[in-house]
Amino acid sequence: MVSTRRRKAEGGDGDREVLNLAGYLPYFLTTISNTWSRSSSRLYLDLFGVGVTEWRIISQLAIEPCIVAQRICEVISLDKGAVSRAVAALVWAGHVREHADSRDARRQVLQLTQSGYELHDRLIAVALQRENLILADFSAEEIAGLTALLRRIHARLPELREFSPDDVTEAAAARR
Repeated sequence: MVSTRRRKAEGGDGDREVLNLAGYLPYFLTTISNTWSRSSSRLYLDLFGVGVTEWRIISQLAIEPCIVAQRICEVISLDKGAVSRAVAALVWAGHVREHADSRDARRQVLQLTQSGYELHDRLIAVALQRENLILADFSAEEIAGLTALLRRIHARLPELREFSPDDVTEAAAARR
């Protein structure tokens, strides 16, 4: 599918190029991500008293115990302020423990407490059920293919972060 189409602009001065949402990948990625995150957050708040940001932090701390908040921001691409607020809430609730980094006392190392691991184990069961639900119509081969494609897109994120509109001209010329 093509990402744009020509169309007569209402009350406008002629045809113009507009997005064709049925073929525009960022539309799908954004709506899937936003819907998944919002519905996860509502569900996790109702069931466990934590939102999706807290779940992402708990999940990362289970994968990588004893890391600093900056590492969480890097891996999960979360905003420093959101991570800081969520960590503070998790510390207050007793799910995360902070202690000074032995190499740099200005940094706090984070780790899950026993309560945090117990919460992780309950949350991961629900998260995996939700993943299975959304992928229910896919074969194992299709899931592997989709994952491979998403990894390739993910690998391009550093270039996307550095993108400049000047690159558009070069990219268009390269396609011709």
